[in-house]
Amino acid sequence: MVNVFMIIVSVVVCVLVILASLYLIVYFQHPDDKNVAYFPKVIVILGLVLSAISILMLPLDVANNGGEGGFPMDMMWIVVYIIVGVFAIVICPFAMFFYESEEGDPDAKSGQFAGAVKGTMAILFVFAVLTIIFYIFFGVAEIPTIAVSAKFIQTAGVPAADATNTTNAKYIDIVSTTTPQTTEENRLRKETLQFRVSIALFIITMVSTLGWLLFVVFGGIGLIALPFDMIADFRNRPQRIPYDKYLERKQKIGERATNLYDIGKEIQGRSPGGVMSKKDRRNYNRFRQAVFLLEEDYERLKISYKRQGGKVILYYAQFFGGFICLGISVGWLLHIIIFMITQPEPFNPFLNNLVVALDEAWGFLGTIVYGLLSFYLLLCCIKGNFKFGLRLFFLFPIHPMRVGETMMNAFLFNVGLILICSVSVTQFCSMAFSNYTSLTAINALFDTSVRNLKVLKYFWLVYIFAIFIMAVLTGIFLLVKPKDKPAKIKL
Repeated sequence: MVNVFMIIVSVVVCVLVILASLYLIVYFQHPDDKNVAYFPKVIVILGLVLSAISILMLPLDVANNGGEGGFPMDMMWIVVYIIVGVFAIVICPFAMFFYESEEGDPDAKSGQFAGAVKGTMAILFVFAVLTIIFYIFFGVAEIPTIAVSAKFIQTAGVPAADATNTTNAKYIDIVSTTTPQTTEENRLRKETLQFRVSIALFIITMVSTLGWLLFVVFGGIGLIALPFDMIADFRNRPQRIPYDKYLERKQKIGERATNLYDIGKEIQGRSPGGVMSKKDRRNYNRFRQAVFLLEEDYERLKISYKRQGGKVILYYAQFFGGFICLGISVGWLLHIIIFMITQPEPFNPFLNNLVVALDEAWGFLGTIVYGLLSFYLLLCCIKGNFKFGLRLFFLFPIHPMRVGETMMNAFLFNVGLILICSVSVTQFCSMAFSNYTSLTAINALFDTSVRNLKVLKYFWLVYIFAIFIMAVLTGIFLLVKPKDKPAKIKL
């Protein structure tokens, strides 16, 4: 029987997520996108809702208690993950291509849709080819099992003392022969159960694997970079300056802007038709990074002089928020060390005890803490992607999220990243809180099939170490080079 209370809570949570997504767009959007670009905005809202549902379905799965809540969670997980994959691989790229073609050439309406379709089909084709190839060679799950063979005999049972008043009762007791003469006939042997997973589950696995690769890199970087930058921003906050110092710094910023303008014109002239060579694309990414840092420096300069240093209380709030984030990051890294790396016999349940205790104290309290810890990992992925783009320039340009200045292509890029990483974050949390999620459908689905696929199963043996190592390397790197500096563009 379906739990009506769980349905009401699920609907309320979805409504709250939609409202939060609307507020996020209004708060971050650029003035040029106000009252326009409705199609990308709808995609952003739906993408954020999907990612939140993907995360929050885990506590719903826990509350379902192995099916007693009436929700078919195994089917719901597959449906949600398929939709997430479609949004991340097809819909978000299409909306991004559509928006950028409109932004680049507002008069070319006829080719706007066709250009978006071509770009999306190219991504979909690559994904489909890779999925088919990997499914043919690696779409078989190999589950280790233990086969037990033994001889059994049937002996007459003896009626229990409290059943003497029962007539015509028959008692059959099955016991194993364990005498020394027959022990050699009882054997234990290791076998591997093989079966080909469904194509739907393998598509989820492909999205999950891509999400894991991004989560290892960006999540590991973000665990350190997020609190580090929040505290560093407080230390380097704008200070009040006199007029002569303002003019001096403004002149230097003007010189940097003129130089970047010339570089941008040259990069544009070297790539007619929008087709860039590998070197030009790398230079373009460096150019985007330099422009972003220039805008940051100019905004800080305006705050230093025109706003007399800005609102100090906001910087102190950011400072304390940085220490809270630092505590959460340290908590996650400790949990990885003492619980996840030491599997199958963990040293200590750690965060499992916290979530379970809060869940027993008040059901929603454990869910709230789990949600905060999970969404923090998604925030780390966004921060890690941005930090990666600021320091390395060979993959893609940065897509910063800034209050009141975020274009819709940056929204779409980050929503696509969130969607892909939400799958891996959910699976990561199902393992991190295995005591909390022991009876969930996602745990059974993930442990039975996804983690036992051919070749891919060896990835799961090292990814926890990879996240921890990436976080450690990021910490060392940021201590050596704490400040983001404009890249040198070599044309």
